[in-house]
Amino acid sequence: MKKVFFLLFLVVACTAVWARSSITVPFAIDASEDVANQFPGAPRLQSFSFAQWKGRWVFIGGRIGGYHAVGGGSAEFLRADANRDVWVIDTNTTPARTYHVPVTQLPAKLASVGAQWASTGLLYFQDGEHLYSCGGYGQDENGKWLTFDVISRVNLPALIDGVIQGRIPAESISFARSPQVQSAGGGLIKLPDGYFYLVMGHSFQGSYTAFEGRGEKNSPEAAQTYLNEIRKLSIKARPDGALSVVLAEKFQDEIEFHRRDLNVAHYLSPGGLGFAAYGGVFTPETQLSYSKPVYVNSGSRPVIDSAFDQKMNAYASAVLLMYSESAKAMYTTFFGGISRFSWNALEDVYQENPAIGSKTDQKYLDGLQWSDQISTIRKNESDTAEMVHSQPLPAFLGTDSVFIPVSGLARAYRDTDILALDSLLDSQKEKKTFVGYLYGGIQAYPYQFPYLKTATPHNSGAVPSQSSKMILKVYVVRSAP
Repeated sequence: MKKVFFLLFLVVACTAVWARSSITVPFAIDASEDVANQFPGAPRLQSFSFAQWKGRWVFIGGRIGGYHAVGGGSAEFLRADANRDVWVIDTNTTPARTYHVPVTQLPAKLASVGAQWASTGLLYFQDGEHLYSCGGYGQDENGKWLTFDVISRVNLPALIDGVIQGRIPAESISFARSPQVQSAGGGLIKLPDGYFYLVMGHSFQGSYTAFEGRGEKNSPEAAQTYLNEIRKLSIKARPDGALSVVLAEKFQDEIEFHRRDLNVAHYLSPGGLGFAAYGGVFTPETQLSYSKPVYVNSGSRPVIDSAFDQKMNAYASAVLLMYSESAKAMYTTFFGGISRFSWNALEDVYQENPAIGSKTDQKYLDGLQWSDQISTIRKNESDTAEMVHSQPLPAFLGTDSVFIPVSGLARAYRDTDILALDSLLDSQKEKKTFVGYLYGGIQAYPYQFPYLKTATPHNSGAVPSQSSKMILKVYVVRSAP
């Protein structure tokens, strides 16, 4: 979603640095190998819903272009740049085979679902053989710009078989409309207590062009409202096949929960399975990213990790999850995205990205830079710490992408994407293990010719970008003792 800017007075470029944490991790990450040629016909997408079932990947919604409104382009999330197909990639064959069917094939009774399935910033979660998608921003079936109040559930085996045969089986889809699911750029996740949690995000009503025309202030034509809360929801199928959405509880915080475009992911601890909310934007006064993770466990209120500041990769990105039972430590790895800081390996410090000028100045840097770095947050029983891996991504990637884990690898917790790190490292014979793919998202070009970090940066809001054409294999490399 487009950043809501406040005009900033000209400031001197910030060069503050912070000493590196003493954290060490028992692995490195290698995500340098592009294997897109093994996936002929695969879509180039960002900000989509994703699920996988028995080696077949499913993509719904999102966009086929880069970051909107860049370089004087339209501020709108136009249908021309929307993904209007349901895609299935069968990775059980070599090369993989790709299938797609347009959402316009859905019957009139599912018109609201079809419109939602062409939106961006969807909240989604795979629960077994079902993919739940809710919210998202775009145009409804009547062309009105809004954040959807729709939640849809689709049976993945039936959907996959149907798309391979050239159709979207309407009987595989259930949905409901509820203001409780009206969010874009937030997260949707489920815990062992059986509840779904809708995490933060915002609701945008109207067109971005009208919003900009009003100086990015709310008006009857266009308005933005942050949820400022986490909603605990009971979502069930009714006897008539429709979905039921009931608000069980909500947790509000107008300061720390004022976030969108964040990462929401499971985390594991000796206390069991919970979820964490990392990063997100935009802090009201400074228009930067949030740094305090928020942790939620079944039956407990959210806990804000006030003793830790996430410096790297705090915008929605691909995330790799691993847990070490022996160390009682959770490792959450973020691939690129947009970052308030960068890692200066020569000086062994985090360096704050410069903030210079305002949108109307000849030179304007807003302090949030596209990132090509890979970072890991380690959380154990005593503290939370962060480190940056020495090998970066091959380009400025990761924003609004997904990490797709290999299905056959051991999990630290059943029916999650949390890989069992101890098993992973113990099984390595050649020091590295293929753990999954980095797929989709935005590829940005933040520096002018010759495109290196030593070149002049493009102004914020003018960085060329596109949906990524790369599909990267990700390896976990065992570190030396």
